[in-house]
Amino acid sequence: MNLRLRSGIAWPYSTTPDVAPKQLGVRSASKYGDLHYWGVWHGDSTFSSFKNNVGRFVSEYGFQSYPDSAVLAKYIDPKELYLGSPALKRLQRSYKTDRPIWEAIERELGEKPTTLGGFIEASQRVQAKAYQMAIDAHMGAQPHCMGTLLWQLNDCWPGPSWSIIDYEGRPKPAYEAVRAAYAR
Repeated sequence: MNLRLRSGIAWPYSTTPDVAPKQLGVRSASKYGDLHYWGVWHGDSTFSSFKNNVGRFVSEYGFQSYPDSAVLAKYIDPKELYLGSPALKRLQRSYKTDRPIWEAIERELGEKPTTLGGFIEASQRVQAKAYQMAIDAHMGAQPHCMGTLLWQLNDCWPGPSWSIIDYEGRPKPAYEAVRAAYAR
């Protein structure tokens, strides 16, 4: 089938839907089209749920972590660099707050950090684990799943986010986990 453009040029086109219709829901998206799987962040699912939520193409999934404390120190008064500070709370733009990060650190790593440095480091390790588990699920589902695109590569904000490269351009541990998972 060709799609006829206004210019008169015929462009090859497939009738396969690239995104499953909303009324079909997530299960249909996993069978027919593009899947955005945010159950781990927005739905409070465990990292193991990545295994059961694999689409033909998975174009959005992720997990937050904090940037290194050296990045935070450039943008926050040093007196505000402690767990629970108002300045750190202002940087967290997700309606979920830091709760999913704390819960994943305890569930996935078996830890309860007591310092900001410990929390940042654990948030980065748990983010790396989330991406690694998601990509392993996607790669392991071939030929059903033939593409995966994480959210997000780099950051425009010196705070917690889904990025694997921080605001200053430095890779977080998840960057290496993603590189290694795609290289397998």
